[in-house]
Amino acid sequence: MANSINPFSINAHTLAKQFDEAFGKEDVSAIKCLIDSAKQIVNDSTSSQWQIPENNASKAYICYSIATSYGDIGQLTNTSSDEDLVKNQLYYYRKSICFIEDKEYTQERYSPYVLGFKQNLYTNYGNTLKLCGRFISAIEQYLKALCINRNCGMALGNLGHLYQQYALLTYDNFHRDYLNNIAYHNLCEAVESNDTNMYDKARSGFKKCLEYYDKDYISKILLPDLSIPKKEFETTEENLYRQWGLRHHLFLNPLNSLPFIENYFAMDEINLPNMIAKINDKPIYHGMFNQIKQEYIYARYLYYSSLQNQIQPHFADRDTKLINLSDYPQYSMRIESLKSAYKTLFGLFDKIAFFLNSYFDLGINEIDVSYSSIWQRCHGKQGKSGYYAYRNTLDANSNIALAALYWIRKDFSDSINASTTPYLKRIKLVRNAFEHKYVKIVDDRLCCDYESGKYDDLVLYVSESEMFEITLDLLKLLQESIICLSLCVNIEEKRKIDNLPPNTMICPIKFIEYDDDWKI
Repeated sequence: MANSINPFSINAHTLAKQFDEAFGKEDVSAIKCLIDSAKQIVNDSTSSQWQIPENNASKAYICYSIATSYGDIGQLTNTSSDEDLVKNQLYYYRKSICFIEDKEYTQERYSPYVLGFKQNLYTNYGNTLKLCGRFISAIEQYLKALCINRNCGMALGNLGHLYQQYALLTYDNFHRDYLNNIAYHNLCEAVESNDTNMYDKARSGFKKCLEYYDKDYISKILLPDLSIPKKEFETTEENLYRQWGLRHHLFLNPLNSLPFIENYFAMDEINLPNMIAKINDKPIYHGMFNQIKQEYIYARYLYYSSLQNQIQPHFADRDTKLINLSDYPQYSMRIESLKSAYKTLFGLFDKIAFFLNSYFDLGINEIDVSYSSIWQRCHGKQGKSGYYAYRNTLDANSNIALAALYWIRKDFSDSINASTTPYLKRIKLVRNAFEHKYVKIVDDRLCCDYESGKYDDLVLYVSESEMFEITLDLLKLLQESIICLSLCVNIEEKRKIDNLPPNTMICPIKFIEYDDDWKI
């Protein structure tokens, strides 16, 4: 297009070409040297080659090159699952996304260049998430790539393979068939795609995925169009709420990860699978899982309700006699709902840790259990109750759903520098301020210098739009975490059954479902 502008600098293209050449020569040392140089450029450091700081689009391109090159190192050295290599891939893909999703590059004049770049970025980022067991997050990235180009063969094939793997993990036959149906059609489209960017090796791999299905299953389940039950909601208000949740993929339901919106998927169906227990064991895990689900559902609705515009103040906000300070913070039931959603969601990570500590019999004293402590790889920790040895340790490599929970924990590492998420520092600052001091939410339209300490040096100021953004991030992470917790238990329970002595008698006990009419 005559009026199109390429926002990526010649320097960024040159560096990418150098990375490709080093990979072609299988020169790991050269790749590492190029990575060091590229990091300096991203950090605005100057060198003899680059004296002018790069724009954000070029930084995005360079970060993408860094991330893919860490993957290349893993491929050349047969260490693709090495934790440090994966951490660096995640970090630089995410940093690239932060740069390229700058509002400036949504302009039409950049589209021919930026959209093609984003397609590759989202697909490769999805591949790394998939390697970590982060299936739900990976699906989101592949779908973003396919929104740009519905014929992207690599995104189609990887998404199909991922739905196939997801189906293997789920314990519900209904969910399994739906996931496999979409997997089959995506894989077929990928194999038949005329996308010139499709690697021959990848096409062959996707063909092998199709060989997994037998002819009878294909003809009865996979070839027919999905027959999705119709579901109507009682009120317009409920319909708006559930449609919003579906669009943002916030229901505790594997089918909410499918590439279309159906009312039937707007249900929090995920639960614990069938579990093996001794005859006198109490159903403690179902109680814990119920509570985790209910708190998530509550936080999700709090968030949604805080999104709704109010014509007038809530009656509970009248006659509260607050002081009008010069920094104009927002005080209302709506804003407190948003803050409560954020705090509730963060607290769920420790509840998941409490579940895992008991289920895997880690032996961590209750006062010391946290989402960080359960992943300790040593045999003890210096906790509030002193040093002691754990009875067991979690092995993320032994359970793909547990691996997903481990990598989610990496996003919230105690050390900001060790985190795989570039914007994590701000998210953690907000959480710490909620816990240890206080937070003021301010209107985005006010252009005040809040951070200078001019108004209040005890508080952390957060704009309303930022608060909504980071809380939505937490909602998505917790949706993924709760589903992965269920899948993790399913994997372990299957192992327990496989390891039972021959002729062991299993007596099924069915629980009564909690009736919706009791929830008053």
